[in-house]
Amino acid sequence: MDVNDIEWFSRDEKLSFDVRRSIILGHYMHEWGMPEYRVITSKSSRKTYVEIYYFPAGKISDVSRFATIGLSTALRPSGSPVSAEWMLALTSDLGGESSDRIFGYIVDLIAHHIENAKNSITPIVMPESEIAPDKWSAKALLIDELRGESEKLDDIKVGIESVPVLWLIPISKKEVDIISNEGIEKFDEIIEGASYSIVDPRRP
Repeated sequence: MDVNDIEWFSRDEKLSFDVRRSIILGHYMHEWGMPEYRVITSKSSRKTYVEIYYFPAGKISDVSRFATIGLSTALRPSGSPVSAEWMLALTSDLGGESSDRIFGYIVDLIAHHIENAKNSITPIVMPESEIAPDKWSAKALLIDELRGESEKLDDIKVGIESVPVLWLIPISKKEVDIISNEGIEKFDEIIEGASYSIVDPRRP
């Protein structure tokens, strides 16, 4: 399935998405190389169409990434757009899970976020959830500004629109408590001084 196969998109909407994809995917590929696979999730009642790309670890980076295109145009129940794309960075082994499992997790997160989050103002903390992959110790989620990535991804220009790419960070219940009680700065301080990587969803 491709956007051109979606009957509920007008010709102009299909062209607009093609342009959006070309621009955003170009930025992704410049930083992370060629994607290996793509999954599409859609919902006709909201005219939601989101592509999720998998950029495996390789010569360019030892980090694997999953990134969306189209989430920024998805509409919340209020009618306002999400106005941001997402990127999930993981260790090369994906925390012991398959890429299919990660794709499924992101699709579930997208559906939950569109229906329940009022906006994309960061930081956003989601508590531990059963939808998180079983092999991960970090079953909660933080949505925040990008860290450790090119500044060119902070705001991608699509025509007159500026589209930020937000970072999905799997976090533990302990880390949720730190962010809630002591703030995101304290969480950053702990991660910077830790012996483990923030992209490892099986960290202690």
